[in-house]
Amino acid sequence: MKVATRIALFQLVIGLLAAVSWALIENPKAGLAAGSGGGIAALLTLYAGLKTFGVRVDDPQVAVRNFYRAQMRKLLLAVVLFAVAVKLFGNNFVPLIATFAVSLSVYWFALLWDT
Repeated sequence: MKVATRIALFQLVIGLLAAVSWALIENPKAGLAAGSGGGIAALLTLYAGLKTFGVRVDDPQVAVRNFYRAQMRKLLLAVVLFAVAVKLFGNNFVPLIATFAVSLSVYWFALLWDT
C-alpha cells in the first residue's frame, strides 16, 4: 500500500502542476479540467491499492482474486469518473485527458524505485 500511496501523491503533484499550467496558458476552466485528470488518476490508484493491498491475505488464490476484482472495479469507477468529468469539462477535454495520461507515467518510474 505504501507504493500505491506514493504513486498517487506523485500523480496529484503532476495534476496540480498541470492545472496551474493549463490555467495560465488557456483559462481557469482548463486548469480545473487538468486538475480533474490528475485527481482521477490518483483516486483510481488509491482505490486499487486499498482494495488489493489493504487487507493481508495468506492464500495466493484469494490475493489474485482480490487483485482482479479491484482492477475491474477500478475500470468501472474510471468510466463513471470520466463520464462526470466529460459532462463538466466537455469543452476542455484535452487538458483533462492529457493530464490523466501524463499522470499514468508515474507507474513507469515506480518500477525504478527502491522500495
